[in-house]
Amino acid sequence: MIRDSDLDTAVSQNVITADQAAKLRDIAQARVRRPHGTNEGFVVVNNLAELFVSIGQILFFIALFIAVGNFSSNIALALPITGIVAGWAMAEFFARYRNMRWPAIVASIAAAACAGWLVFILSGGMRAQAPEPTYLMIPFLVATASLGLAIFRYRLPFLALPFVGALAGLASALSASQISLVIAGAISLVIAVTLDLRDRERLTRNSAFAFWLYVAGAPLFLHPIYSSVTAPGQSTMAILTVLVIAGASCFIGLLLDRRSPIVASLLYLGIVITWSARAISLSPQIQTALTLFILGIGVMLLGVWWKQARAAVLEILPANFVRRLPLTENQ
Repeated sequence: MIRDSDLDTAVSQNVITADQAAKLRDIAQARVRRPHGTNEGFVVVNNLAELFVSIGQILFFIALFIAVGNFSSNIALALPITGIVAGWAMAEFFARYRNMRWPAIVASIAAAACAGWLVFILSGGMRAQAPEPTYLMIPFLVATASLGLAIFRYRLPFLALPFVGALAGLASALSASQISLVIAGAISLVIAVTLDLRDRERLTRNSAFAFWLYVAGAPLFLHPIYSSVTAPGQSTMAILTVLVIAGASCFIGLLLDRRSPIVASLLYLGIVITWSARAISLSPQIQTALTLFILGIGVMLLGVWWKQARAAVLEILPANFVRRLPLTENQ
């Protein structure tokens, strides 16, 4: 890629004119700011070197815990404290000084897990024969706060996934009802939609954070709803309800140009297809094959013609509303 300094040098050496250099910059800027089209960004690891470093991190933590266990008089407290210190030190080094995404993610998750572990010990969870949800509430709260701090400091989008997972654990500890998971998923999805609408061209980290929030939030929100519908049995009303919810998920996914809500519905669509196949007395093997065949064909068709399907949905909506949604290639 040609840098600005290269263009300046070319102008100073009369290779190109200043006007030509300005036009080249405009072309490069237009390419950089081109709307995202139909592809969602999916970047976790920058390169294989980061995975290599992460293997070293795992080996280091194992060795560190073994050493602390042998030399410490209070192993129960020494292990998590050591993990917290080592995790934050690694996260700071890899994120702020080496710009290595995945090692910083691994270190941040390790620090959060050790923080929750330490609070669990201090709150007496280890002494309880069967830890109650109240013993897990504060550890999950601390782990969630630790991951939130890591997100705020390092701006690593993937950390939104374990953050929502810890938030779901906190919600479950607060209430055994599945409504708590629905609320946690709803919070995640609302934040994701807000970030998406702030970055319609998907040029900033907002869209990357939104992606992982959708990945975590959609199953949390949809699973309790689907399971409550399918639990009573294979009634016609249950089948219709699942199809309506899946259709709404697909519609919302097309609106926002996100596939996660659709993926979260695949399992329950498979259940509905299996019920229907069972109703016509097909063998279990044929039921499985038919379910996978229909789902596979449907996912492939939607994936190939995603752009056309989204365009068809947007055409029937008011222009003022469409202008607030993520961009398409033609906008």
